[in-house]
Amino acid sequence: MANTNTWREYALNTMRRSSRFWFLLFFWGAILLGNGGCGGSDAPLSEFAGGQGTPENPYQIATAKQLENVRNHLDRNFVLTSDINLASYENWEPIGTLVFANPEEDQETPVMELAFTGVFDGGGHTVSNIIINTPEKSGVGLFGCIAGDIGSISNLVVENVNVKGMTLVGGVIGYRSIGSAVKNIRLVGNDNYIEGGNMVGGILGGGFCDIVDCEAQANVKLVGDEGGLAGVLAGGMETCDIIGSHATGTITVEGANDTGIGGLAGCVWWSQKVLDCSSDVVITVGEDNMMIGGLVGYAGRGVGVDGVTLISGCSVTAVINAPNSAERIGGIVGSGFYSDVYEANYFPGLKPTAISIVNCNTSGQIDGGIISGTIIGYAYNNSFVTNCASDMTIKDGTAKQVGATETDIPLDNLR
Repeated sequence: MANTNTWREYALNTMRRSSRFWFLLFFWGAILLGNGGCGGSDAPLSEFAGGQGTPENPYQIATAKQLENVRNHLDRNFVLTSDINLASYENWEPIGTLVFANPEEDQETPVMELAFTGVFDGGGHTVSNIIINTPEKSGVGLFGCIAGDIGSISNLVVENVNVKGMTLVGGVIGYRSIGSAVKNIRLVGNDNYIEGGNMVGGILGGGFCDIVDCEAQANVKLVGDEGGLAGVLAGGMETCDIIGSHATGTITVEGANDTGIGGLAGCVWWSQKVLDCSSDVVITVGEDNMMIGGLVGYAGRGVGVDGVTLISGCSVTAVINAPNSAERIGGIVGSGFYSDVYEANYFPGLKPTAISIVNCNTSGQIDGGIISGTIIGYAYNNSFVTNCASDMTIKDGTAKQVGATETDIPLDNLR
């Protein structure tokens, strides 16, 4: 009898343990299935609203805290599933940190492990009320640095930003190294303010990527002397195309000897084309500022490179206020890139880089400055202006399409 009771107790205990085991297995299995299974996820279940961080099943972001958690998984895939308000963050820390891998020799390649190299799809949702106050830092924005072949942000609306940094400062992205395009980003609202000392833009501070179908409403301020590259959409852009993008707002330059100020972008250097873009801006520049344009400050395919930067189908409405010491001011482009420092130290005989401006129009006023034109401020005879029109006025009464040339440039079908 004793033996019988012992076996009964053993059997009952085994069943109890077995029941608990299967219950726990079912319980955790349900949780794992609800979060996309157990494979491919390295994030705690509470960090995101769902997903696995893969291209097929990206992490889902529904709250400000979940957006902040993106910085813990810089190489993964994400999608916004609702609007995000960052008003509770007094000083937002950019996602992706800009540190150059070899700053003495290479000012283009960031440390990949610190940059955002994943894919961020805004899903058409809005991130609003971004405050960043780091005037001593570089790579400043909602995202500080994006790198890698597939690293990208797209389909995002950003509203009400107040961003201050030193270099490579943007309302959305500080710096984007060579890689995929920035697409379908809109910076909206009347209270967007972006300030920095060099390479400052409403959406993008600077980089080496194309910009496609983007819009910016912003007030951009460039501070300090001997810097430059500021635009309502983007600051300093190199080896990039800008297509179907638009800018509305103001640019104010406080310092002296700043170079490359443009309504859309400060520069598009070594770039092939700017197509179907527009700007509606008020630009106010400082003493001895140079290469100022209603669309871009300067353009061209680089030093010693065949070909031109094509600017086609673009429209500008601009008021440009400048002291008499500012020069090379144009309704579309201030100048092909030129620097007497480059010529004296690196490229003897350097001439401004080549531009072709086709089917563009301007209106507004250039008030002050010297060497001004309603299409190009200054050009060399490697540049072209074709089928362009302008209602822009120049205060001194010399409303020429090309302000000055080193030699005559071919101007076809001007009207």
